Amino acid sequence: MNVVRSKLPKDSRLHSYFRDGDFLDCFSMRIGRHGDPIAQIAQRIFIGLPGWINALLAVRDFGVSFFGLKTTANLPKDLSFRDSISVGDHINFLCVLSVSENEIILGEDDRHLDFRISVYRDSDASDRISLATWVHTHNTLGKIYLAAITPFHNLIVNSRGNRVASEFEVESQPSV
Repeated sequence: MNVVRSKLPKDSRLHSYFRDGDFLDCFSMRIGRHGDPIAQIAQRIFIGLPGWINALLAVRDFGVSFFGLKTTANLPKDLSFRDSISVGDHINFLCVLSVSENEIILGEDDRHLDFRISVYRDSDASDRISLATWVHTHNTLGKIYLAAITPFHNLIVNSRGNRVASEFEVESQPSV
């Protein structure tokens, strides 16, 4: 398995969101090559989700709709691969909130919680990618929701991390 639980890199902008009581996790993986733009890596993680993740999102959307929460179906969506990403763009249904050379932060705010996802590369010369999630809950519904989705979140992060690592590894293999 390529994905390992890790510490959030010290210079990640995600640290600026964190307060006591918030959820924060980080997983890292090696992608087998370096130098690819962080926008390319982020798009590979979040565009082209497998059917089982889309099915989980559909179940989630159905359940949260009864509470008046945002659904992925109602968020702006962009499934196109682009050379560059800017603040305000979307990668799939995730809004791009911050872009730097080595980190993209995506996220959404809602009544029950706010979340941010960081796709971070240690440096331009590194093949180590970190995928971190920060969540700040606003109320009891947010706490219940976070507890309910955390096992699925872990499955999805591991799946997408392993997938992007294997995609880049395959592409970096010499042709025979």
